[in-house]
Amino acid sequence: VTTDPELKEEEEELYHYGSMKGDDDIRVSQPILNKVERQAMVDEIEKKERSMVEEMKEESKSREEAMEAHNEAMMNEMKKDERNMVEEMKEESKSREEAMEAHNEAMMNEMKEEKVAMMNEMKEESKHREEIMMNEMKNAINTLHFELVAVTL
Repeated sequence: VTTDPELKEEEEELYHYGSMKGDDDIRVSQPILNKVERQAMVDEIEKKERSMVEEMKEESKSREEAMEAHNEAMMNEMKKDERNMVEEMKEESKSREEAMEAHNEAMMNEMKEEKVAMMNEMKEESKHREEIMMNEMKNAINTLHFELVAVTL
């Protein structure tokens, strides 16, 4: 049987105390003292054991609480990062959508301008043809007028 190093000194004192008694005293008083001393030692060991168990429980509880706090902090950080990523994605999507709308609007404006330009060009061509036709009709009327004047003279 090995003795706890912390209790070795107490055990040696008990043996020393028991050996100091005379032979007659030892037979009568030693068993009683040894029993009392042993009970005191057992009580002290149990007390220290309970104290150590309580310390271990407290340390375990502290580590568990620290781990829970760490895990909660990590979860909060992950949630924060996720929210930031979602916000960034929303902003990027919004920027792309705005860019697409601006591009579409620019194309629509360009198409309107081209349509207006084509309409103006068509009007100019139509006006030009009309003028040509009007000039041709005037020339034909003038020619007919001269022919009529020549015939009537």
